[in-house]
Amino acid sequence: MFTLKVIGVMLTGVLLGYACRKFRGMACLEKSIFATVLLLLFWMGVEVGNNPHVTRNLFSLGGQALLLSLAGMLGSVLAAGFVYRRFFQKSVSEEPGPGLETGTTFERKGVAEPCTGKRERDSISGESPKKKSGAWKSTCLTLGAFAAGCILGYLLSLPDSLMQQDVSLYILYALMLQVGASMGADSKTKEAIRQIRPKLLLVPLATWVGTLSFCALVSFLLPRWNLWESMAVGSGFAYYSLSSILITEIKTPLIGLTAATELGVIALMANISREIFTIVGAPFLARCFGKLAPICAGGATTLDTTLPAITQACGKEWVFVSMFHAVLVDLSVPFLVSFFCSL
Repeated sequence: MFTLKVIGVMLTGVLLGYACRKFRGMACLEKSIFATVLLLLFWMGVEVGNNPHVTRNLFSLGGQALLLSLAGMLGSVLAAGFVYRRFFQKSVSEEPGPGLETGTTFERKGVAEPCTGKRERDSISGESPKKKSGAWKSTCLTLGAFAAGCILGYLLSLPDSLMQQDVSLYILYALMLQVGASMGADSKTKEAIRQIRPKLLLVPLATWVGTLSFCALVSFLLPRWNLWESMAVGSGFAYYSLSSILITEIKTPLIGLTAATELGVIALMANISREIFTIVGAPFLARCFGKLAPICAGGATTLDTTLPAITQACGKEWVFVSMFHAVLVDLSVPFLVSFFCSL
């Protein structure tokens, strides 16, 4: 029931966003979403800091989160490398190029570049230094909001009446409504869906299969959590705010508040780590595993925070692939997290 409510709120947002797409106020949605994410992570930090059992085991939880984060990234990167070599790489006279024929291809300096019948505009390439610094700024702010909440919850004795209120749930609903509205109002979403080619589906498929299979493997090293709980953490695909809250809310009736909060914290740290590792390691991943590796490693973030790093490492010709990948992976997060949490 909870999952259906969340999905229903998001779909309502999509309809509202599409209906209001021509209003100038829709341009403020991006800032509004980020502010809501900060509020959500801050309150989650308050709940974590107010739970002594969780704070005592925070370093242990961080180690488990790091293991799941690295496992998920490694699996997606290896799967991306296979898909790139088998289906996308094209031998040309001077050097290997993407060889991606999503609509038409054109040659530049001996490299076949993917395109959709037109060149991608620089405005969506995310290559500017300002956008690169913005990605780091947003990551630091999200970490800071969570840390501030943890400190406040640990130092202050908040009223039980406040802590018993499901504040995070209401903030989550507000976030999903805004995310849905943003997707409905964004022309890129419609463009990505319209220009789907069968081969492109292999890119998000590599992310899903690689991440989930490797998270399943390392679950045997985490006796505290079963196979499905480890896969639920991996199903966040770097969408840390949504996945952590979903896991906490869904698992609380099943395993108790303390255990569910611990698993939510692991999901938060694992998926934030995945985003940071992608931003830092994009050039290495592209060089060693192919152009699809940074895209699959970035999970749901390849349309926003990790896009500048991906563009710099892979080239502007891969922007559309990154956008398409982000749309599908982003949409899959609430479904997959909810599914694995219910098993």
